[in-house]
Amino acid sequence: MNSTYVIRPAVESDVLGLESLDKHSNPHPWGRTLVADALEVRLNWVMCEAQNPNTIVAWLTASRCVDQSELELVLVDSNVRRQGIAKQLVQHWLDSLNKQGVAEFLLEVRESNLAAIYLYEALGFELVGRRKQYYQTETGRESACLYTLVSPVGRG
Repeated sequence: MNSTYVIRPAVESDVLGLESLDKHSNPHPWGRTLVADALEVRLNWVMCEAQNPNTIVAWLTASRCVDQSELELVLVDSNVRRQGIAKQLVQHWLDSLNKQGVAEFLLEVRESNLAAIYLYEALGFELVGRRKQYYQTETGRESACLYTLVSPVGRG
C-alpha cells in the first residue's frame, strides 16, 4: 500500500468511522458510546489518507489534567499495521502537548501487547509499576504495565 497519510484532529463527524475502526481492529472494542464520549471529553487525533480525509486508518485519544496527559487508546487499522503509524501518532501526541507545557505523559498497556511495549520504550517511556490481574482475557486475567515519560518541560 503506497498511501500517504496525514494526522488531523478528530471531529464529531468521525464517530462512525472510529466506531468501525474500533469494531474491526480493536481486540477489545470500546463500542459507540465510549468512542463518542472520547470525542467529547478527550484530545483526539486521527491518521487518514491524504487523498481521502474520511478514510481513517488510526486513532489516538488521550486525557489531559493540568500538566499531565494520559494515553487512553491508540488504534491502528489491522490492514496497515507495522508501518510506523502508531509511532507517528504517539509522537504527535507527545510533541503537541509538550509545546503546551505538559510535563508528564502516562499510559498503561496489557503485558501481552509486546509490540506496543517495544514502541513505548523506544520513545523513552519507563515502566513504573504494574496492576496485577487488571485486564480480563479469554483465559483469565493479565496485568497492566504502567509507563511514564517526563518531558523536557517537566525536568526544569
